[in-house]
Amino acid sequence: MLADSRLIVRGNSELLHRAIENVVRNAIKHGGAGRPVAIKLSRDCDSGFARLLVLDSGPGVPDTHLEAIFEPFVTADADRGHTTGHGLGLTIARRIIAAHGGSVQASNRPEGGLMVEIELPIAAHS
Repeated sequence: MLADSRLIVRGNSELLHRAIENVVRNAIKHGGAGRPVAIKLSRDCDSGFARLLVLDSGPGVPDTHLEAIFEPFVTADADRGHTTGHGLGLTIARRIIAAHGGSVQASNRPEGGLMVEIELPIAAHS
């Protein structure tokens, strides 16, 4: 599916860039070395939101930790006995997206890997 080139959301472009970059960087870092990361953009006409999916091919996250990965200082690798960051990237992303009237959530993909879904309101004149 191709994204609509006229899909516009309003907000601080620098902050939104930082939020999306944090999610994508997290997928690259934790999605397994050399494994693909897919990014899909679509419009939900019923809700008036843009939907951005970031899909990795890594091991995923235990279901009990899917919400916790958005909390400060929590990393998915902590359960594996090591840490690879400070656990702030997804926290920052969630706060920026929420400040723009959107939401972000994570779920495990049935075929393996993690899917992070970002929803942001579409500008009225897009």
